[in-house]
Amino acid sequence: MSTPMEELHKAVADVMAAHGYGMVSRLAFVVELVDEETGDLGLLRGTSPSDMPVWSELGLHTFAIADIQAVVTADRMTNNDEED
Repeated sequence: MSTPMEELHKAVADVMAAHGYGMVSRLAFVVELVDEETGDLGLLRGTSPSDMPVWSELGLHTFAIADIQAVVTADRMTNNDEED
């Protein structure tokens, strides 16, 4: 029986391959969840493989943040202010 992380890794890998992005070797994610009964917000974070060292997970998240910041900076430099 597969774990939710294995299923998520496979699902993301299948989508990436279908769009020509190549092979997914590691996956780190953060998901905002809403409790169906109370409406409370929570975070789920995880990695695939599930035994990824915490420093590797942190590195992937840090790299993603730097990439997003670069896009925002480039947009601002070209006067394409983002409303989001």
